[in-house]
Amino acid sequence: MFAFCRFLYYNILYYDCRVQRRRKVRGIRLKFIELKKSLVSAPPKPCYIVSGDDAFVVRSAINMFASLAGSMRDLNMTVFNKDADCSEIIAALLSPPMLADYRVVVVNDYASELSKIKDYLARPNPTSVLVFSGALTSNFNAIVKLVEPVDCNKLDATYLSGWVVKKAASERATVTREAAVTLVEYCNRDMNVISNELRKLIDYADGDVIGEETVQAMVTPEPDFKVYELSEAIANKNREKAVNLAETLLAENNSAVSLIAMLFSHFRRLLFVSLNPASDTLAGDLKVKEYAIKMAVRQAARFTPRRLKAIFDRLNEMDAAVKSGLCVDKTALVTFVCETVSMG
Repeated sequence: MFAFCRFLYYNILYYDCRVQRRRKVRGIRLKFIELKKSLVSAPPKPCYIVSGDDAFVVRSAINMFASLAGSMRDLNMTVFNKDADCSEIIAALLSPPMLADYRVVVVNDYASELSKIKDYLARPNPTSVLVFSGALTSNFNAIVKLVEPVDCNKLDATYLSGWVVKKAASERATVTREAAVTLVEYCNRDMNVISNELRKLIDYADGDVIGEETVQAMVTPEPDFKVYELSEAIANKNREKAVNLAETLLAENNSAVSLIAMLFSHFRRLLFVSLNPASDTLAGDLKVKEYAIKMAVRQAARFTPRRLKAIFDRLNEMDAAVKSGLCVDKTALVTFVCETVSMG
């Protein structure tokens, strides 16, 4: 046990060092939900960096910037890919807008030299807005003080459930608050999935009120959410619910091997964050989305460290058995779930 904790301790130190370097790049970020108000209440900044783990939110942010180009978007908005020549980008920025207040230049996943961009931003064209879209990497250190980062990570569940209700109302449909909350949970707060599922629900309801029962009947929860629910049932020592969830996951074409892998990853994350609950810094280093870390911190608090360690050790044994070629069947997995419920 001591050796294991020492191993995690040094790994945490390693992660924290990497996080400190990343913080120098991130700085204070404008939240997506604040962006529209920011663009309406004051002139736009010369340069923004739009990044986050929700592609729908990123696209929505880009569309907000596109609105600055006015009705003649085709003439006043230019989009470049990551291999674009820097001189072409600057040429576009220096061009005056046509029948609009601003020209918008979007550059996707740019990873080239930024020194020329830095020179441009020292004296930017006041009628142009430069928007970088993609990961906020150390490549942007050269211009980090000259840009406005926009946070497009997954949005808060409360905001999303309100968005569902308002979006449905805009299409003359009614979604109850309980149904909206369930939809957001089932879709793991992924706005692209939420939007698609809401469209299906509105079409299915055909004018009727969309309640929680409709969502439960029509929307299939994402596997990650079901694994979270399974872990929650284990935390609550609810054997019946835990077994039912495990059997449901197995019945949905998830093999015992794939489910073990999902559980192993999930409980490894819980164990890690229980020793270092810095949910705002670990997401990038553990290569998971920030909302997943936040949920892990909340759920890890429901387990004692000793119980988490015991569950992780058992999963580690099963994972090793799978990798060594031993067969782990569905019965063994259900037995494991029953064992973890009983662990003190």
